[in-house]
Amino acid sequence: MTSAPQYLRLTLDGASYLLPNTVSYAIEQRDTLMPNASAGNIAAWRTMRNGRWPAYALDAGFKVVRRRDWQRAIFLETAGRGVGLVVDDAQMLGRNDAQVARFTPLGPAPADGHLFTGAWLDGRTLTLVIEPKRLIAYLEEIGE
Repeated sequence: MTSAPQYLRLTLDGASYLLPNTVSYAIEQRDTLMPNASAGNIAAWRTMRNGRWPAYALDAGFKVVRRRDWQRAIFLETAGRGVGLVVDDAQMLGRNDAQVARFTPLGPAPADGHLFTGAWLDGRTLTLVIEPKRLIAYLEEIGE
């Protein structure tokens, strides 16, 4: 019997999303990151011993924005490198707190697959579940 996955609830520009614990990630406070002073898509940098990892600011529709009102960044790691997403808030949910149903979004999938793979209906609130590997690929595509 497998245990229920655990989810991280992200608040991104006022909208909530769930991120399953199927990839390695770290939550960093804004004051531990180096802000990106130059123009471009990167909001901040996380300094690691093997280099710097960028964090990007996105709006609720996953379009790049310049935001100053974020509090944390979620860094996802794959193959020794990482990429981040700045968020308003992040909260770990208990294993049984979210009852997620898998679904396939309408329309053709992008070449790398759909960004959302499930949904959680909590009362009257619908929260989409992000596919972590697709999110990593998407953030890397934004890169400068």
